[in-house]
Amino acid sequence: MRTLIFTPTFSFRKKSSLWIAAILLIQFFLSLASTTAEASWQEAGVRMGLQAGPKREYFHQYEAFAVYGLPWEWRTSSGWGLATQTSVSAGALVGGDETGLIGSVGTGLVFDRLGNGIALEMGINADLMDRRRFGRQDFGSVLLFGANVGLSYRFSCGLGISYRIQHLSNGHIFYPSHTLNPGVDMHLIGVSWNY
Repeated sequence: MRTLIFTPTFSFRKKSSLWIAAILLIQFFLSLASTTAEASWQEAGVRMGLQAGPKREYFHQYEAFAVYGLPWEWRTSSGWGLATQTSVSAGALVGGDETGLIGSVGTGLVFDRLGNGIALEMGINADLMDRRRFGRQDFGSVLLFGANVGLSYRFSCGLGISYRIQHLSNGHIFYPSHTLNPGVDMHLIGVSWNY
């Protein structure tokens, strides 16, 4: 009699999967030894994105967003440190002569100094679209996952400006690993008001 042995495999061959796993692990371990901060709305604004790199269609994105600071942060006496946040956005993704709605919710880490100045941000998010096809580009699903890294600057008047590079894809959940990942990378610039 022949016995079949099932051996589960798990691979982190994709860069986006590695970034998402790393951010989740960092947030989990930091939350174990965190100091409490005040949770509150921190920022609201608008962003515009242009496609980075070739795809079957050319994409751009417009969105309104808001950031809520979570009650965990780690700071030195000088005010520099890490803070956790969650964000929401809603907007339009345009490509292949078609426009679709896109919304997201995500979590992130910010390295900054209390008050004004520069901040380094990274995060992950889940995105929901009202369509999966834009012209010749098929994302494979209306549910996408994203990872982003960026810089922002807060002025003393409350105004903020930001830049981020963002990756959106379905993470090969709906396609085999040997096919190209049907996603898009975007350069986004933003203007916001900080509370």
